[in-house]
This record gives sequence, structure tokens and C-alpha cells, in this order.
Amino acid sequence: MKKLKIINTVYGDATGGRWQAMLDIANTLKSFGHEVVLLRGTENQHLKSGEWPITVIPNKGFYSVTAALKIRKFIEQQQPDLIIAHSGKAVWLFKNAMLGMAKKIPVIAVNHSHNVKRTLRADAFIHITPYVQELVQKRQTPEERAAKPQQVISNLTYLPKVTAEPRLIKQPPNIVMLTRMVPNKGVHVLIDALAILNNKGLPFHAVLAGQGEMLEQCKAQAQRLGLADKVEFPGWIGGEDKIALLQNADIVALPSITEIQGIGILDAFAWGKTLITTDDIGIRQTAKHGVNAWCAKADDAQSLADGIEYLIQHPDEALKFAQQGKKEALEKYCFEQIAKKHNAFVNEVYEFYS
Repeated sequence: MKKLKIINTVYGDATGGRWQAMLDIANTLKSFGHEVVLLRGTENQHLKSGEWPITVIPNKGFYSVTAALKIRKFIEQQQPDLIIAHSGKAVWLFKNAMLGMAKKIPVIAVNHSHNVKRTLRADAFIHITPYVQELVQKRQTPEERAAKPQQVISNLTYLPKVTAEPRLIKQPPNIVMLTRMVPNKGVHVLIDALAILNNKGLPFHAVLAGQGEMLEQCKAQAQRLGLADKVEFPGWIGGEDKIALLQNADIVALPSITEIQGIGILDAFAWGKTLITTDDIGIRQTAKHGVNAWCAKADDAQSLADGIEYLIQHPDEALKFAQQGKKEALEKYCFEQIAKKHNAFVNEVYEFYS
């Protein structure tokens, strides 16, 4: 297989999973010897790219002629074989930039949203879930579907470098959540669920980790509901602190009201943890109720509380969910497995358009 040069880019707000996915694809392709060049706009200047150098070309809106001309020059300088675009805005910028160019570089769209309309101009597609694929293909004619390579390739997870085997839930259980404190993540619903359990006299300890616009509101909610001695809010955590938190977790909660896939699901699987999440359609692409997780009704505190209580009272069944999740992390979602799929697909696209 040819070693390719690939521009890997995102425009528009990439806070959360989109930014991590861009870096993950850079790492998977690098592991197969491809040369990857990162590009972003100024709107993501607050996000870090780690060891990866990254070029910045400012842009405003979908139709910026100035940005398109700068990107055209960047393409001519870099001479890439492929472009991977992680947003509709990035797809439009690069397609506009190449208008009139003798040589068109294929653009692969990676959809991290259920709003797929802006990505349809792409020449190929990586769908992170089957549902995203369905949304794209509903907007394509049969001829377009046949003319543009596309494949479902999940987001990935990194297997822990420490022992992380499934185990029985201990008593009292440690319930852990790691997410952004924003409305769609359902943190407020989880707090209400924990209050229901506390009022029933069910012992537990919870750590709700993360930053975001709702952090102070969630702290106040927990205080008001009498959970001050039951729930901790450490803010964002990483490194050794994150490892220790996950090692001590009995149940990982992902109470999202809406989600595209939920990288937190994949991380729970990788750590061999019992997962409680919701039945949102994006989550159900990965978390299967009664198989690898317990899926409560989205935005329903009572349903979430009932699910947590069930897992605590049925530790053998909860362990089976964790074991299945770990199996899927090893066989489907870990870096090594997803890297193989990324490598095969970029080569397929390159050959298709050569």
C-alpha cells in the first residue's frame, strides 16, 4: 500500500469528541507510515494538539473567498494525496478552494454530527455509526452512493496501560462520570437520579468529573438535594488522577440526553467497567441494553435511578455487561483495530480516484 500525504482538518467548534477524533485519525494513519498535516481555524485555538504541529488558516462562515484562496495555496504547497475533513465547514472550504484546479484532491468527510447536509459535497465518507451512514445515504441518490466510497468506522478508544479487568461491583459502589458539564450531557439528570437513590437509603459514592457551563449549577443542585457528602465535583481531571478514578470505579455513568456516539462509552468498555447510559439513538449505536450496558430512558431521572439500583442489586449481571464491553473494546474499538480500518479506507479512496 502506498504511503500517502494527508491533510487532516477541522473548522467550526470542535470542542469535545470531534477534536479528539481528528487527533486519533492522525495517530492511526501515522502508525501506518502516512504523512499527516493538521489544519484548523482560529475558532479552535483553545484546543491543544499535543505533539502534533498544526497550521492555522482563519475563516469566517462557509463561503469565505479569502479563506478558500489561502487554503488553495496551502493545497498547492502541500501537494496532498487526500484531505480528511471533520466538519461540513471544512468540506465546503476545501471543495471551494479546489474549484477550477486541474487536479482535484479527494475530500473524505468524517461526520461527527447528525446534521450531515453540509458534508454531502465530499468525495468519500467515514461514518462513525450506522445511523450517521443512514442519514447521509438518505440524502444521496443511488448513483451518488455508488460513486462515493463510504464506510462505517467507529471512534476509537485507547486500552489502559494498567490492569483493567471487569470485576464485581463492590459495596458501597463508586459511581463515576467523566464528561463536559453542558446541557445535553444529562449531568443534572444524573444528580436527580442520585438524589432518588439517596432518599431510598441506598449507599453509594459518586464522582462527577468535568468542566463546563453547568458546573456551578450542578454543584448547587447536589447541595440543594442533600448530596454534599455523597457527590464530588473535582472538575477536569487527567493523567494519574484519571487513571486512579477509573480504576476505583464500579459503575461508569454516561447520562447523555443526546449524543452522536459517546467516546465515554468506548472508554468504559476499555476499562472493563459496568456502564449505565441512555437510550438516545446515537448511544444505541454502541451501547446495547442488556448486552454491554444498561440503557435508561434519556432525560428520565427515575429510569436512570432504577437502572443504577438494578445494577447494584444484580452484580453478576452487571459483571457480564462489563465483560462484553471489554471484549468489544479489544475486538472492535481499540486503537489497533480502528487503525487498520482507517489505513485500508484511505488506500481504497486513493485507488478509487487515481
